[in-house]
Amino acid sequence: MASPPGASKSRASRPRRPASLGVAALVPVRIPLPHTWTPSGRASRLPRSETASDLQIGVDLAPVSKIRRVFEGRTALLEDVFTPEELRYSFRRRRPFEHLAARYAAKEAVFKGLRTGVTGAVRWTDVEVVREACGAPRVVLRGEAARLAAARGFRRCALSLTHAGDYALAAVLFLI
Repeated sequence: MASPPGASKSRASRPRRPASLGVAALVPVRIPLPHTWTPSGRASRLPRSETASDLQIGVDLAPVSKIRRVFEGRTALLEDVFTPEELRYSFRRRRPFEHLAARYAAKEAVFKGLRTGVTGAVRWTDVEVVREACGAPRVVLRGEAARLAAARGFRRCALSLTHAGDYALAAVLFLI
C-alpha cells in the first residue's frame, strides 16, 4: 500500500548522514596562527617567533538541573568543588544554581584548555571564577592548575560565561 502524499519515507529509504562527532570531539582545539597581523590589518614584517600568538581553547556546557540535583543540600561536596567566594557570590543570586553551573562549566573548560582532567594534584578549587569591578568574569588559577598553565607557557586567560534555559556554557581562551 502506498504512503499518503506528504508522509515521511521509511528509515531504510532515507539517505544516510555521517554520524556527528559532537562538541566533545572538537575540544580542546589548538589553533596555530599561520600569519601575524598588525593592528592596521597588514601582515607583520617581524619574524614569526617574535609576534607569534598561540591559542588554546576549552569549552564546556553544564545542565543547570544536573548541577542542582548533584549539589543541592550537599555542603561538603559544594566546598570540595567551589571556593568560598564562588559559593558566596552564587547563593546571593536569585537563581544560585545557574551561577554555580556556569562556574562548574568554567572549571571544566579550564581543565580542557590545560589538556588535563581533575587528576592527581589538580583540585577543583585550584580554578576560581571571580568578577572584575566591571562585572566581567575572570579565571584565577592556583596550585597545580597555575603550575600547569605556566609550564605550557600560558600568560593570559580569557573567560566568557552564559546561561540560557537549563544550560550554562563557559569558553576559555589561553594565550601564550
